[in-house]
Amino acid sequence: MLKRGKLPKQPAFTYCPGMKMKKDEFYGPKDLLIGSHIKVFGRNCYIYGCNGYTQKWYKDNLGIDMVSINLEKDKPVLKYQEIPPYLGYGSEEDSLGSVKSLMPKAPQPNVKKIFKNDLHILRFEAKLVSSNADDDSRHFILSFFCGDDTIQVYEVAERNSGRVPGKFLDKKRHINPVTGSYYSEKDMLLGELLILGGHKFRLMKCDEYTEKYFEANPEVFKEASIDYVLHKIRQLGKGYDSAEAYSKELMGRMDKNKDGYLSFDEFCAGLKALGIILTYQEEHTLMRKFDKNGDNRISLSEFAQTLTHG
Repeated sequence: MLKRGKLPKQPAFTYCPGMKMKKDEFYGPKDLLIGSHIKVFGRNCYIYGCNGYTQKWYKDNLGIDMVSINLEKDKPVLKYQEIPPYLGYGSEEDSLGSVKSLMPKAPQPNVKKIFKNDLHILRFEAKLVSSNADDDSRHFILSFFCGDDTIQVYEVAERNSGRVPGKFLDKKRHINPVTGSYYSEKDMLLGELLILGGHKFRLMKCDEYTEKYFEANPEVFKEASIDYVLHKIRQLGKGYDSAEAYSKELMGRMDKNKDGYLSFDEFCAGLKALGIILTYQEEHTLMRKFDKNGDNRISLSEFAQTLTHG
Protein backbone atom coordinates (compact mmCIF):
# COMPACT_ATOMS: atom_id res chain seq x y z
CA MET A 1 0.00 0.00 0.00
CA LEU A 2 2.85 2.38 0.81
CA LYS A 3 6.40 2.58 -0.44
CA ARG A 4 9.25 2.24 2.03
CA GLY A 5 9.84 5.52 3.81
CA LYS A 6 9.34 7.47 7.02
CA LEU A 7 5.76 7.66 8.27
CA PRO A 8 4.74 11.05 9.68
CA LYS A 9 2.53 11.11 12.75
CA GLN A 10 0.57 14.16 11.60
CA PRO A 11 1.35 14.84 7.96
CA ALA A 12 0.93 18.43 6.84
CA PHE A 13 -0.53 18.65 3.37
CA THR A 14 0.44 21.66 1.27
CA TYR A 15 0.44 22.55 -2.38
CA CYS A 16 4.11 23.46 -2.18
CA PRO A 17 6.06 20.88 -0.17
CA GLY A 18 9.20 23.05 -0.20
CA MET A 19 7.37 25.87 1.59
CA LYS A 20 6.31 23.83 4.67
CA MET A 21 7.24 25.71 7.86
CA LYS A 22 6.43 22.81 10.24
CA LYS A 23 8.76 19.88 10.59
CA ASP A 24 7.13 16.44 10.48
CA GLU A 25 7.42 14.08 13.43
CA PHE A 26 7.86 10.48 12.37
CA TYR A 27 6.95 7.16 14.00
CA GLY A 28 9.84 5.29 15.59
CA PRO A 29 10.31 1.78 17.03
CA LYS A 30 8.91 2.80 20.44
CA ASP A 31 5.68 3.92 18.77
CA LEU A 32 5.17 0.66 16.94
CA LEU A 33 4.30 -1.54 19.92
CA ILE A 34 1.76 -4.31 19.97
CA GLY A 35 -1.57 -2.93 21.18
CA SER A 36 -0.84 0.59 19.90
CA HIS A 37 -2.90 2.60 17.46
CA ILE A 38 -1.22 4.57 14.71
CA LYS A 39 -2.57 6.80 12.00
CA VAL A 40 -1.47 6.18 8.45
CA PHE A 41 -2.38 9.29 6.50
CA GLY A 42 -5.71 9.67 8.27
CA ARG A 43 -6.49 5.95 8.67
CA ASN A 44 -6.46 4.47 12.16
CA CYS A 45 -4.52 1.16 12.29
CA TYR A 46 -4.15 -1.26 15.20
CA ILE A 47 -0.95 -3.28 15.72
CA TYR A 48 -1.75 -6.75 17.06
CA GLY A 49 1.27 -8.88 16.11
CA CYS A 50 4.70 -9.18 14.51
CA ASN A 51 7.07 -11.87 13.24
CA GLY A 52 9.76 -13.65 15.21
CA TYR A 53 12.65 -11.50 13.98
CA THR A 54 10.87 -8.30 15.12
CA GLN A 55 10.12 -9.82 18.52
CA LYS A 56 13.82 -10.69 18.98
CA TRP A 57 14.95 -7.19 17.93
CA TYR A 58 12.65 -5.49 20.44
CA LYS A 59 13.84 -7.85 23.19
CA ASP A 60 17.55 -7.35 22.47
CA ASN A 61 17.56 -3.62 21.80
CA LEU A 62 14.66 -2.17 23.82
CA GLY A 63 14.01 -4.93 26.38
CA ILE A 64 10.36 -5.10 25.37
CA ASP A 65 8.47 -8.38 25.06
CA MET A 66 6.26 -8.24 22.01
CA VAL A 67 3.40 -10.68 22.59
CA SER A 68 0.92 -11.06 19.76
CA ILE A 69 -2.77 -10.51 20.42
CA ASN A 70 -5.31 -13.01 19.13
CA LEU A 71 -8.15 -11.18 17.43
CA GLU A 72 -11.57 -12.70 16.84
CA LYS A 73 -12.06 -12.58 13.13
CA ASP A 74 -15.49 -12.27 11.62
CA LYS A 75 -16.68 -15.28 9.73
CA PRO A 76 -16.44 -14.74 6.00
CA VAL A 77 -19.71 -14.13 4.25
CA LEU A 78 -19.99 -16.71 1.49
CA LYS A 79 -22.16 -15.80 -1.42
CA TYR A 80 -23.13 -18.45 -3.92
CA GLN A 81 -24.12 -17.72 -7.46
CA GLU A 82 -27.51 -19.19 -8.25
CA ILE A 83 -27.64 -21.60 -11.15
CA PRO A 84 -29.66 -20.00 -13.96
CA PRO A 85 -32.81 -21.84 -15.06
CA TYR A 86 -32.66 -24.35 -17.89
CA LEU A 87 -33.86 -22.75 -21.13
CA GLY A 88 -34.48 -25.93 -23.08
CA TYR A 89 -31.54 -25.84 -25.49
CA GLY A 90 -29.68 -29.16 -25.64
CA SER A 91 -29.66 -31.34 -22.54
CA GLU A 92 -29.68 -29.97 -19.01
CA GLU A 93 -26.30 -31.58 -18.27
CA ASP A 94 -24.77 -29.78 -21.26
CA SER A 95 -26.10 -26.42 -20.08
CA LEU A 96 -24.98 -27.07 -16.50
CA GLY A 97 -21.46 -27.85 -17.73
CA SER A 98 -21.19 -24.33 -19.13
CA VAL A 99 -22.14 -22.93 -15.71
CA LYS A 100 -19.58 -24.93 -13.73
CA SER A 101 -16.60 -24.59 -16.04
CA LEU A 102 -15.22 -22.15 -18.59
CA MET A 103 -14.20 -25.12 -20.72
CA PRO A 104 -17.08 -27.58 -20.28
CA LYS A 105 -16.77 -31.24 -21.11
CA ALA A 106 -19.47 -33.36 -22.66
CA PRO A 107 -21.47 -35.34 -20.05
CA GLN A 108 -20.38 -38.95 -19.83
CA PRO A 109 -23.12 -41.58 -20.29
CA ASN A 110 -23.48 -44.62 -18.06
CA VAL A 111 -21.81 -47.12 -20.37
CA LYS A 112 -22.43 -50.13 -18.10
CA LYS A 113 -26.15 -49.40 -17.98
CA ILE A 114 -26.31 -48.96 -21.74
CA PHE A 115 -24.64 -52.32 -22.41
CA LYS A 116 -26.84 -54.07 -19.85
CA ASN A 117 -30.26 -52.62 -20.72
CA ASP A 118 -29.95 -51.27 -24.26
CA LEU A 119 -32.10 -54.06 -25.72
CA HIS A 120 -34.97 -53.53 -23.27
CA ILE A 121 -37.70 -51.21 -24.58
CA LEU A 122 -40.94 -50.85 -22.61
CA ARG A 123 -43.93 -49.95 -24.79
CA PHE A 124 -47.24 -48.63 -23.54
CA GLU A 125 -50.56 -47.46 -24.88
CA ALA A 126 -50.98 -43.97 -23.50
CA LYS A 127 -53.88 -41.57 -23.25
CA LEU A 128 -53.50 -37.81 -23.46
CA VAL A 129 -54.95 -36.16 -20.35
CA SER A 130 -56.40 -32.86 -21.51
CA SER A 131 -59.36 -30.57 -20.96
CA ASN A 132 -59.99 -30.69 -24.71
CA ALA A 133 -62.72 -33.25 -25.46
CA ASP A 134 -61.20 -34.05 -28.87
CA ASP A 135 -58.08 -35.44 -27.18
CA ASP A 136 -60.04 -38.30 -25.60
CA SER A 137 -60.09 -40.19 -28.91
CA ARG A 138 -56.36 -39.83 -29.56
CA HIS A 139 -54.08 -42.85 -29.15
CA PHE A 140 -50.34 -42.82 -28.44
CA ILE A 141 -47.55 -45.37 -28.22
CA LEU A 142 -45.05 -44.44 -25.53
CA SER A 143 -41.66 -46.19 -25.61
CA PHE A 144 -39.23 -46.13 -22.68
CA PHE A 145 -35.62 -47.12 -23.47
CA CYS A 146 -34.07 -48.71 -20.38
CA GLY A 147 -30.50 -48.23 -21.63
CA ASP A 148 -30.47 -44.45 -21.32
CA ASP A 149 -33.87 -43.61 -19.71
CA THR A 150 -35.12 -41.82 -22.82
CA ILE A 151 -38.78 -41.62 -23.83
CA GLN A 152 -40.28 -41.43 -27.30
CA VAL A 153 -43.95 -40.89 -28.15
CA TYR A 154 -45.74 -41.74 -31.41
CA GLU A 155 -49.33 -40.91 -32.25
CA VAL A 156 -51.55 -43.51 -33.90
CA ALA A 157 -54.32 -42.03 -36.03
CA GLU A 158 -57.02 -43.64 -38.14
CA ARG A 159 -57.71 -42.69 -41.71
CA ASN A 160 -59.82 -39.61 -42.32
CA SER A 161 -59.49 -38.63 -38.67
CA GLY A 162 -57.93 -35.29 -39.52
CA ARG A 163 -54.78 -36.15 -37.57
CA VAL A 164 -51.37 -37.00 -38.94
CA PRO A 165 -49.87 -40.17 -37.43
CA GLY A 166 -46.18 -40.32 -36.60
CA LYS A 167 -43.67 -38.99 -34.13
CA PHE A 168 -45.24 -36.81 -31.43
CA LEU A 169 -42.22 -36.34 -29.11
CA ASP A 170 -38.57 -36.92 -29.98
CA LYS A 171 -36.53 -39.44 -28.04
CA LYS A 172 -35.03 -37.69 -25.00
CA ARG A 173 -34.92 -37.79 -21.25
CA HIS A 174 -37.64 -35.97 -19.34
CA ILE A 175 -37.62 -34.63 -15.78
CA ASN A 176 -40.32 -35.73 -13.39
CA PRO A 177 -41.70 -32.43 -12.00
CA VAL A 178 -42.78 -34.20 -8.79
CA THR A 179 -39.36 -35.61 -7.83
CA GLY A 180 -37.14 -33.21 -9.78
CA SER A 181 -35.14 -36.10 -11.25
CA TYR A 182 -35.34 -37.85 -14.61
CA TYR A 183 -37.99 -40.47 -15.23
CA SER A 184 -36.60 -43.96 -14.71
CA GLU A 185 -37.96 -47.44 -15.38
CA LYS A 186 -39.47 -47.68 -11.89
CA ASP A 187 -41.86 -44.85 -12.87
CA MET A 188 -43.19 -46.83 -15.83
CA LEU A 189 -46.20 -48.49 -14.23
CA LEU A 190 -49.74 -48.75 -15.55
CA GLY A 191 -51.93 -45.91 -14.36
CA GLU A 192 -49.01 -43.55 -13.82
CA LEU A 193 -49.26 -39.97 -15.07
CA LEU A 194 -46.21 -38.73 -16.99
CA ILE A 195 -45.65 -35.08 -17.83
CA LEU A 196 -43.61 -34.89 -21.03
CA GLY A 197 -42.93 -31.61 -22.78
CA GLY A 198 -45.95 -29.96 -21.20
CA HIS A 199 -48.28 -32.84 -22.15
CA LYS A 200 -49.82 -35.25 -19.64
CA PHE A 201 -49.93 -38.94 -20.58
CA ARG A 202 -51.65 -41.73 -18.66
CA LEU A 203 -50.21 -45.22 -19.18
CA MET A 204 -53.14 -47.51 -19.92
CA LYS A 205 -51.77 -50.79 -21.37
CA CYS A 206 -48.44 -52.41 -22.18
CA ASP A 207 -47.27 -55.13 -24.54
CA GLU A 208 -46.46 -58.71 -23.54
CA TYR A 209 -42.70 -58.07 -23.53
CA THR A 210 -43.18 -55.28 -20.98
CA GLU A 211 -45.42 -57.51 -18.85
CA LYS A 212 -42.72 -60.19 -18.71
CA TYR A 213 -40.05 -57.57 -17.98
CA PHE A 214 -42.13 -56.41 -15.02
CA GLU A 215 -42.49 -59.95 -13.71
CA ALA A 216 -38.75 -60.66 -14.15
CA ASN A 217 -37.81 -57.60 -12.06
CA PRO A 218 -40.10 -57.62 -8.99
CA GLU A 219 -37.52 -55.65 -6.97
CA VAL A 220 -38.06 -52.69 -9.30
CA PHE A 221 -41.74 -53.17 -10.21
CA LYS A 222 -43.17 -54.51 -6.95
CA GLU A 223 -46.74 -53.51 -7.86
CA ALA A 224 -46.50 -55.85 -10.87
CA SER A 225 -45.64 -58.80 -8.61
CA ILE A 226 -48.60 -61.03 -7.74
CA ASP A 227 -46.87 -62.07 -4.51
CA TYR A 228 -46.66 -58.45 -3.38
CA VAL A 229 -50.34 -57.76 -4.21
CA LEU A 230 -51.57 -60.90 -2.43
CA HIS A 231 -49.42 -60.05 0.58
CA LYS A 232 -51.03 -56.60 0.65
CA ILE A 233 -54.50 -58.18 0.68
CA ARG A 234 -53.51 -60.72 3.35
CA GLN A 235 -52.28 -57.94 5.66
CA LEU A 236 -55.87 -56.88 6.38
CA GLY A 237 -56.76 -60.42 7.48
CA LYS A 238 -54.50 -60.50 10.54
CA GLY A 239 -57.47 -60.22 12.86
CA TYR A 240 -59.02 -63.46 11.61
CA ASP A 241 -58.37 -66.90 13.08
CA SER A 242 -57.04 -68.30 9.82
CA ALA A 243 -56.48 -67.43 6.18
CA GLU A 244 -59.43 -69.69 5.24
CA ALA A 245 -61.77 -67.70 7.45
CA TYR A 246 -60.53 -64.44 5.98
CA SER A 247 -60.99 -65.76 2.40
CA LYS A 248 -64.55 -66.93 3.14
CA GLU A 249 -65.39 -63.55 4.62
CA LEU A 250 -64.09 -61.77 1.50
CA MET A 251 -65.95 -64.09 -0.86
CA GLY A 252 -69.19 -63.85 1.10
CA ARG A 253 -69.19 -60.06 1.09
CA MET A 254 -68.28 -59.72 -2.61
CA ASP A 255 -70.26 -62.57 -4.21
CA LYS A 256 -73.79 -61.20 -3.85
CA ASN A 257 -75.52 -63.59 -6.29
CA LYS A 258 -73.54 -66.66 -5.10
CA ASP A 259 -72.47 -67.79 -8.60
CA GLY A 260 -68.76 -67.87 -7.80
CA TYR A 261 -67.77 -65.31 -10.42
CA LEU A 262 -67.38 -61.55 -10.50
CA SER A 263 -66.64 -59.09 -13.26
CA PHE A 264 -63.28 -57.50 -12.76
CA ASP A 265 -64.79 -54.06 -12.10
CA GLU A 266 -67.10 -55.52 -9.45
CA PHE A 267 -64.18 -57.40 -7.93
CA CYS A 268 -62.07 -54.24 -7.60
CA ALA A 269 -65.03 -52.26 -6.27
CA GLY A 270 -65.63 -55.00 -3.69
CA LEU A 271 -62.04 -54.90 -2.51
CA LYS A 272 -62.23 -51.12 -2.21
CA ALA A 273 -65.47 -51.36 -0.20
CA LEU A 274 -63.67 -53.71 2.21
CA GLY A 275 -60.89 -51.16 2.71
CA ILE A 276 -58.36 -52.78 0.35
CA ILE A 277 -57.06 -49.94 -1.82
CA LEU A 278 -55.13 -51.10 -4.88
CA THR A 279 -53.39 -49.07 -7.55
CA TYR A 280 -54.23 -49.43 -11.23
CA GLN A 281 -51.09 -51.53 -11.74
CA GLU A 282 -51.96 -53.83 -8.82
CA GLU A 283 -55.49 -54.33 -10.18
CA HIS A 284 -54.02 -55.20 -13.56
CA THR A 285 -51.65 -57.69 -11.89
CA LEU A 286 -54.61 -59.48 -10.31
CA MET A 287 -56.50 -59.56 -13.60
CA ARG A 288 -53.47 -60.97 -15.40
CA LYS A 289 -53.23 -63.73 -12.80
CA PHE A 290 -56.89 -64.77 -12.47
CA ASP A 291 -58.46 -63.79 -15.82
CA LYS A 292 -56.79 -66.41 -18.00
CA ASN A 293 -59.40 -66.56 -20.78
CA GLY A 294 -59.77 -62.80 -21.12
CA ASP A 295 -63.54 -62.64 -20.39
CA ASN A 296 -62.99 -59.94 -17.73
CA ARG A 297 -64.34 -62.29 -15.01
CA ILE A 298 -62.59 -63.70 -11.96
CA SER A 299 -63.25 -67.06 -10.34
CA LEU A 300 -63.63 -66.35 -6.64
CA SER A 301 -62.82 -69.94 -5.70
CA GLU A 302 -59.49 -69.74 -7.53
CA PHE A 303 -58.75 -66.38 -5.91
CA ALA A 304 -59.61 -67.72 -2.45
CA GLN A 305 -57.45 -70.80 -2.96
CA THR A 306 -54.48 -68.70 -4.10
CA LEU A 307 -54.99 -66.24 -1.25
CA THR A 308 -55.09 -69.07 1.29
CA HIS A 309 -52.32 -71.35 0.06
CA GLY A 310 -50.17 -68.90 -1.92
